[in-house]
Amino acid sequence: MKDKLEFRYYEIPEKEQLLALLGESWKRPFGLDYLHFHNYMEVGVCHYGEGEAVIEERHYPFRDTAITVIPPNIPHDHRTTGERSFWEWLYIDVENVLGEMYPNDEILARKVRGEIYGNAFCVKRDEQPVLAQLLDSIIKEAEGKKYLYRESIKGLLRSFVVELLRINKCDKDLKRIEQNTLLIASAIDYVERRYAEDVKISDMAQACSISESHFRKLFGECMGVHPLEFLNLIRIQKACELMTKTDHSIESISYESGFGNVSTFIRNFRKVLGMTPYQWKKSSGNYEGKPLNFRIKAKKGW
Repeated sequence: MKDKLEFRYYEIPEKEQLLALLGESWKRPFGLDYLHFHNYMEVGVCHYGEGEAVIEERHYPFRDTAITVIPPNIPHDHRTTGERSFWEWLYIDVENVLGEMYPNDEILARKVRGEIYGNAFCVKRDEQPVLAQLLDSIIKEAEGKKYLYRESIKGLLRSFVVELLRINKCDKDLKRIEQNTLLIASAIDYVERRYAEDVKISDMAQACSISESHFRKLFGECMGVHPLEFLNLIRIQKACELMTKTDHSIESISYESGFGNVSTFIRNFRKVLGMTPYQWKKSSGNYEGKPLNFRIKAKKGW
C-alpha cells in the first residue's frame, strides 16, 4: 500500500500574522499513518504527553515538553504513544512578518526567509529557553486578547524570527540540511510565484539548475508527490484564498489561479476537495480557522 500525503490548508485572518489553535480541545491523541504539510509555518508547543515527531524522514522522540518548528511544505506528523498529549499550535505568516521587518528590501526579506525555511526541527524546552519563553508569551497574548494584543504579537513574532536566525546560525546540527531538500527549494519557490502561468516540469527543473529527470526523482523522494500534483495543490490553495477574500467570479478565479478554463478548474477542485468550487464557496464560512484536508496518494520515484 502506497503512502499518503495530506495537505492541511489554513486561513490566517486578514491583517494578522498568526493563527493560534489553543485550549482544551487540543488535549487528544495525535498521529495518522501518513504525513501532512501546511501552507504556513507550524510551531507546535507540547505541554505534556509522549510520542514522536516525524519530520520528513527524521524521527524525534518527545516526552512531556517539546517544541517543533516546521516551515511550509515540509511533510511531518506528531504521533502520540500514550492515551493523549496536549499540543498547542501556532501558524505563522512568516512572509508577512518579514515584509514588515524589511519593507524596502525584498531581496533581503527573501534571503532571510530562505534561511528560516531551511530548517525544520524538534527540541526540548530547556535546549532553547529563549525560544520557549517567546512562544509562551505569544500564546499568552493570543489567549488573553488584552488591549493592543495584536501589536504585542507582531513584536513577539519579530523576536521569534530573530531567534530562529540565531538558532540556525549557532547550532550546527540544526543548520545541517538535506541536500535534496535544498535542491528542490527553488522549484517550490518558483511554483509559489508563478502558479498562475503555464508552469511545466522543465521550468521547475530549470529553476533548480538540474535535469528534468533528476528533478522528477528528487521531488518525488522529498515531497512524496509528483511535481504537477504539487502545482495543482498550490493552485487550489490560491483559488480558496481568492474565493474567501474577493468577490471574483468562479470563471475569473479559475484563470487567476492558473487553470486554463472553468471545467478544468472544477474537475481538479472536486478531485482534491471532494466538492465543486460553488459548493465550497457557499459553505466557506464553516472552514474559518479550520484545516481543509487535501488528500492525495504519494507517487514516489515518478
